[in-house]
Amino acid sequence: MALAKGFGAVEAAAERVVRPIVEEHGYSLWDVVFIKEGACWYLRILIDKPEGISIDDCTSIDGLINAEIDKQDFIDRIDYLEIGSAGLERTVRRIEQLPLSVGKRVKLKTYKQVEGLGAKNVRCVIDGFDGEKLTIKGDFGTAEIPVSEVSAINFDDFDDFDKLMEG
Repeated sequence: MALAKGFGAVEAAAERVVRPIVEEHGYSLWDVVFIKEGACWYLRILIDKPEGISIDDCTSIDGLINAEIDKQDFIDRIDYLEIGSAGLERTVRRIEQLPLSVGKRVKLKTYKQVEGLGAKNVRCVIDGFDGEKLTIKGDFGTAEIPVSEVSAINFDDFDDFDKLMEG
């Protein structure tokens, strides 16, 4: 999985429709994912807010989003519409999400061994992003990696669960 430069056509159309609803209710839109799993097509709307997303948050906008998606003709088939939290270990799928990821602890995977990392899978902090390269810090020190070498990034916040529970 390489980081995409934007949404696919269906994701982009869905994003235009759902973003106003999501933001009107005080949430931010992290991602829109249109994917086939088995015989079914899923449209996933992943939302966020600083204090985290609850089931009630998802439920509060589900009907509005569903009604708006039903009016659209940009997609032939959605078997399941899911509204959910981006999650503590959210996936960074698109380049546009990288500026929002600066300062975050992540699990980063590269396609091949990158000089200065010592491994293809590392836990690190994204220290910067200049539009083409990530600056990361970890046990290996500091390294710059072209985004084109990155195969996957997931937030690594689960170790912060106790901090979250403290408020």
